[in-house]
Formats: sequence, structure tokens, C-alpha cells
Amino acid sequence: ALAEVTERALALTRARHLLLVGGVACNRRLQEMLQSMCRARGAELCPTDERYCIDNGAMIAQAGWEMLRVGQVTELSQSGITQRYRTDEVEVTWRD
Repeated sequence: ALAEVTERALALTRARHLLLVGGVACNRRLQEMLQSMCRARGAELCPTDERYCIDNGAMIAQAGWEMLRVGQVTELSQSGITQRYRTDEVEVTWRD
């Protein structure tokens, strides 16, 4: 399913490169499938080095910046870490 959705995104955006990041980038089978799809579409797969695939710190920092930009601040005493937090369970209040 990920490969199919990604192929549609490449087709719609006419992108020539596919950057594969995050924990999912460690999946060798997914890398193989995306490599095959990219070759067929004339695109280049750019998988991230495994050292950078586990923690999505850049995405977390961007989300924090977007929240701060609109004045949404969480007191340190009210913040916490949940390693397996599902992104579809996050209440997004900083976007229209």
C-alpha cells in the first residue's frame, strides 16, 4: 500500500527524486519495492542512512515550530514523551 500511494504521489507531483526517511526507511523490502517503482518511473530513490531512520527529530521540531508560531505553548510540566504515539491521534490546532 505504501508503494502504491507513493507512486501516485510521484505521478501527481512529477517528482524526480523520492526521499525515504523515518523508521519505515529501515524496511529492506519496502526499499526494494520503491527502488523498482522509481526505476520504472525514471525517478531516483534516495533512502536515508539507517543511522538517521529511527528518530524523526526534524519532523518533531517542525511540528513544534508550527505550534509555537501560532502561540500554542505547552508548559514543561504538562509535556511528556510517548514513543509509540500515533500521529493520527494528535489534535492539530495550528492549521486551518
